[in-house]
Order: sequence, then structure tokens, then C-alpha cells
Amino acid sequence: YGTLLAGSDNPVARFVHEKLGLVGPATASGALHGVPDPEGWYPALLPGEGEVHGRLYAAGESFTAADLARLDAYEDFDPARPEASLYLRLPVAVRGPDGAEQAAQAYVFNRPLPDGARPIPEGDFRAWLDGQGLAQFRGLRES
Repeated sequence: YGTLLAGSDNPVARFVHEKLGLVGPATASGALHGVPDPEGWYPALLPGEGEVHGRLYAAGESFTAADLARLDAYEDFDPARPEASLYLRLPVAVRGPDGAEQAAQAYVFNRPLPDGARPIPEGDFRAWLDGQGLAQFRGLRES
């Protein structure tokens, strides 16, 4: 639903999509917000009413635990210290391209929304960025 979608301009998204297969468009229940950062905007998925639009991907054979750890680090999720994490990787129910509900994992925001956060009522982060003329966070926090 956010900066890890295929085509995102950050090194983690480019790397991970070599190891994932696109299942198709998907939606999940929740509230989506845009969060400002000096390096661009990033999305925050929170529990709530509404529909969030994204893509569903399946891990390929070459996707490893180290790759998942790299995604977790990019999303500032530490499984050993979830309370200190910016996001939590949680199971979510999504409706895939065939309309059937299935289990997936998503990064859910784990903090109060910061000042300047804006709701995205349509639930589509990329469309919101385009409509507002805003730049997406490019993943420059990765070392």
C-alpha cells in the first residue's frame, strides 16, 4: 500500500521485487494517513473504517528470512522489541484480485500520528501523492 510497492524509488523496494511475485491488486480494511518526512511522504496504516488499496505479493523461492529482516529494518520493525518499533508486521485479511478474502501481512503504524499527518480517505497512497503533488519517501533512512 505504500513505499514498498513495485516501482517505488527506494533501494529496498527494488531489491525485494526481484524475489516477489505479483498476485494482483488487493484491499484491506483500515485508515490510511500520509506522514511528512524531510525526505518525502510515507503512509501510515491504522486499524479503522475504510478501505486501503495496495498490491498483494507472494514470496518466491529465493525469498529468505534475511530478506524479511531487511524489510522489517526498512519499516523500523524489531520483532524482539515491538513496543519500540515504528511499525508492526501483523496478519491482515485482504481481498485479492478475485475478490476472495485471504491472509496476508502488512506493516501497521505503531505510534500516534505525528503533527502534519493527513488522512487519505480514498485509501490509495500513490494516487493521493499524485493528486497533492507530493513526493514519496525514497527510503534514504536505509544504511
